[in-house]
Amino acid sequence: MAHPVRFASSYLVPGVVLPSGQRFHRIALHWELDEPAGEGSCHLDPNACGLDDFGDTTMCTKMAVAPLEMRLVPGKRKPGHHAYAVECRRAGEASYAALAMRVVTIAHGHEPLQCRLLILNADQSVDRIVELRREPRS
Repeated sequence: MAHPVRFASSYLVPGVVLPSGQRFHRIALHWELDEPAGEGSCHLDPNACGLDDFGDTTMCTKMAVAPLEMRLVPGKRKPGHHAYAVECRRAGEASYAALAMRVVTIAHGHEPLQCRLLILNADQSVDRIVELRREPRS
């Protein structure tokens, strides 16, 4: 039985800049929960937006969102936690390339799965943590 999941960030201020130069303010990740190393997708949204008095986005720039094919590469584990390296490629490209990000899934008993995105420095140390929220399937 398939268990697709989608996790996404809220609007980030300031945006995230990866060591490769890729920039984004929001990110959405989709993958198969039972097979994270299988194909999924990553959407990097570089658009800058204004925020209202409640922190909701208002007017945004209109740059194209960069959809990428993604796979998660299993890494370190500890009880209840799994870390995955993130590899992506553009549609039609032959090989995946590692991004300076790590997805960490956290499962505590019967609670819903939690997820965080670690933004890495060039030396693989953690630069920033982005909390991701699970979004309903559409």
